[in-house]
Amino acid sequence: MNHPRFLDNPAPKQNTQQQNFSPPFLHQMINGISDPIFVKDRQHRWVLINDSYCDFVGHSREELIGKSDDDFFPQAEADVFRQKDELVFSANITNENQDLFTDAQGITHLISTKKSCFQDETGNKFLVGSIRDIILQNEAGKVLGVTDKVTDLTELMPKSEALREILEELPQQKEKLAIAPEMAECDISDRQAALRLRQQAESDLHRINALLQAQQEAAIDGILIIDENRAIVSFNQKFSQLWQIPAALLETRDDRQLLGWVLDKLVNPDEFLAKVEYLYQHPGESSRDEIFLKSGKIFDRYSAPVRKQQGACGDIPPLGEYYGRIWYYRDITEYKQAEAELRASQQRLTLLIEQTPLAIIEWNTNFEIQTWNRAAEKIFGYTKEEMLENPFEIIIPEKARKHVNEIVTALLTQQGGNLSINENVTKDGRRIVCEWYNNPLVAPDGQVIGVASMVSDITERKRSEEEQQKFVALIENSSDFIGIASMEGQILHVNPAGLKMVGLSSLEAAKTKFLVDFHSPEAFAELIEQIIPLMSQHGFWQGEFRHRHFQTGIEIPTDCSLFMVKHPETGEPFCQVAVVRDITERKQAKEALLKSEAQLRQQAQELKEALRELQRTQTHLIQSEKMSSLGQLVAGVAHEINNPVNFIYGNLSPAKEYTQDLLSLLQLYQSHYPQAVPEIEDFAELIELEFMKSDLPQTINSMKVGADRIREIVLSLRTFSRLDEAEMKAVDIHQGIDSTLMILQSRFKANDQRPTIEIIKEYGKLPLVQCYAGQLNQVFMNILSNAIDALEEGVGSGEWGVGSGDEGDKGNNQCPMPHAQCPMPNSQCPISTIRICTQLQEPNQVTIRIADNGLGIPEDVIKQLFDPFFTTKPIGKGTGMGLAISYQIITERHGGSLECISQPGQGAEFVINIPLIQNTST
Repeated sequence: MNHPRFLDNPAPKQNTQQQNFSPPFLHQMINGISDPIFVKDRQHRWVLINDSYCDFVGHSREELIGKSDDDFFPQAEADVFRQKDELVFSANITNENQDLFTDAQGITHLISTKKSCFQDETGNKFLVGSIRDIILQNEAGKVLGVTDKVTDLTELMPKSEALREILEELPQQKEKLAIAPEMAECDISDRQAALRLRQQAESDLHRINALLQAQQEAAIDGILIIDENRAIVSFNQKFSQLWQIPAALLETRDDRQLLGWVLDKLVNPDEFLAKVEYLYQHPGESSRDEIFLKSGKIFDRYSAPVRKQQGACGDIPPLGEYYGRIWYYRDITEYKQAEAELRASQQRLTLLIEQTPLAIIEWNTNFEIQTWNRAAEKIFGYTKEEMLENPFEIIIPEKARKHVNEIVTALLTQQGGNLSINENVTKDGRRIVCEWYNNPLVAPDGQVIGVASMVSDITERKRSEEEQQKFVALIENSSDFIGIASMEGQILHVNPAGLKMVGLSSLEAAKTKFLVDFHSPEAFAELIEQIIPLMSQHGFWQGEFRHRHFQTGIEIPTDCSLFMVKHPETGEPFCQVAVVRDITERKQAKEALLKSEAQLRQQAQELKEALRELQRTQTHLIQSEKMSSLGQLVAGVAHEINNPVNFIYGNLSPAKEYTQDLLSLLQLYQSHYPQAVPEIEDFAELIELEFMKSDLPQTINSMKVGADRIREIVLSLRTFSRLDEAEMKAVDIHQGIDSTLMILQSRFKANDQRPTIEIIKEYGKLPLVQCYAGQLNQVFMNILSNAIDALEEGVGSGEWGVGSGDEGDKGNNQCPMPHAQCPMPNSQCPISTIRICTQLQEPNQVTIRIADNGLGIPEDVIKQLFDPFFTTKPIGKGTGMGLAISYQIITERHGGSLECISQPGQGAEFVINIPLIQNTST
């Protein structure tokens, strides 16, 4: 079997009259070719491309020149292209292939390429190639070009057989000439004619064989020719390449080994052999099927019988004219992959059409709907069944049809696609606004066969745009500063009022600024460190701030609202907005108001202080007058009582002596005259002389005790009033407390409301204390009187006035009231107790504590306890001046302190602290 090479490029013949064309002319010429054309240098870089190639790959000439396949295509495709290009460069052959190619939009094409190599005058090699996209032709035919063979070898086979018959007849004629030498005398011209006929037949046979062989090698299919005896006649190089048959095996010319090699590569060899055997058993049939190799490749196999053609009408010859069978093999692996990808792409396209939110509508030149997807049903309300083959005008309102007709006319005259916004009508009569993307559907012959439209319902968007326009108008006409900045601080927009407020001439000038330019360094630092973090955390910030005027540099006080605008889908902030109002006038008015309010507060405070001083003065005057009058009254009463008491007290001793003398005289009479006259005895019995003699000394003693008691009371009254000690003097504090207790003695006694109040004295060792004794006694009187009033209201559970000493445990706290009067009969109740404690504090302080175990004082009352005219007692029982005056006497007159310690239910304790020695320098 011979396999001559017919692919070597013959050297081009030199044109003796070579025409030199200009580069612009050559560029125009190649750009006029509809097929993509490209030229690569030895480094596989593009050096020349036409416009069709740029459109095909989806990149511009500037992007492609100087680059290679690796820069634009998937690595797997680029590697295949480079390998095949390198074969053309190294072998200097013309190569035709079918390849998969992915353009810039990611669409995969099945292409047919033809590449050849040439050299320039300096010996540099270049590769020139052309491309044809064959995916559509393949899809239409559903085969990869097997049925589109340019030349059917079966047409040449019968011609070859006819020539072979002629050659077979020539030896017979030669034999006849040898057997009949007697015919030597035949015309020599006949023999010469026969010789020429044979030579012509041999020449034609060689030419036809050469054509057959060349056609086999030029075919893109692997070709195997089998004669009528099932012997291999020939096969082309493509056949051996497809089946990867080793050269050594080819040289053996062993049909069985070749068949074994092929069967080893098949997935199902038995099915392969069964098909072959069937065709040999039925020599008149043709067949096409697909065979699968273990390597994953897929071959398209086509087989046809070779017969002698007879007649002009192509009558089918009898089986006796059967010369064998031709097998065609083509690797369709890539096509199958492309076909699968195409089916997947079609499925994706179908899903995309049905699932896209855009309405996809196709209509023909008669304006009849051909495609109507789900989105169209949703937008317009009509089902696919209702719209298919119906005119699309049903969704066009009457007033918009003229405008739509103009658009349709432009589309049908191939004036390109267009975008239009129209008003449409839904099935339920609603008017909606839709955005139409229209493109004419142009057939390969250039005829418009329909229009494809993508429709989006933008009714809500139009409403939003209208609302947006309103907001824009609101922003632009607002009297407040409204500014928008990026998250990096670049100014994006400032309304006219904002430009005027900060002294900027135009929006273009504002867009050159950043946030930092609108504030002083101090204000911007505060913005970054304090305000921005709060705005980022909460999404907004509102408060007073400061902005800088670009012309004067003056800081403008502002009421500022800052917030971030977030992307509706990602939720990430993409800009920040400031709404600012100049509050300079408001601040000035506020400052004036604050100044006025401060003045008014100062005046009110001064008036309050004056009123308080007046109240203190009035209180002091009233109390001084009251105490003066009371002191004078007490002193007068004491004086008036003291005179008769002194008279009585002074005569009690003589009276006692006189009485004793008279009783002694009477005793002498009775001893010397025991028998008295009856009249004397009767009178002695009448006046109970014996009883009188024993009782009269006791009566005089009782009178003396009463006179002593009156003298003590008068002394206490004089001590309390201290009229003789109006100036500050060193006095015995305990004496003043005792005189106060003496005056209040009657209130300590039991009554029908409470038992006897027990007084516990815990006096410390105190030296004489410098004080105003009369005023200090008044403080003791007020505090002790309030303690008695508190105990009359009830006894708490506290232990302020219940000590742990012997006196505190006296009587085991047994209620001293009669059983009938006790509020808690058959039980024990706490004893009402007042504890008085004095203590010398180092270095110059005396503390007097007066505590009771009453019900205690609430905290809110304690806060007002020393305020003038504050009282918790019923009207008419208290004036609210006692403790206020006491507080003033202790703090102002003596430079000490007076405080109350109490809790509800725990009793109350008043603590008095005064200096032992007053500082007279002040």
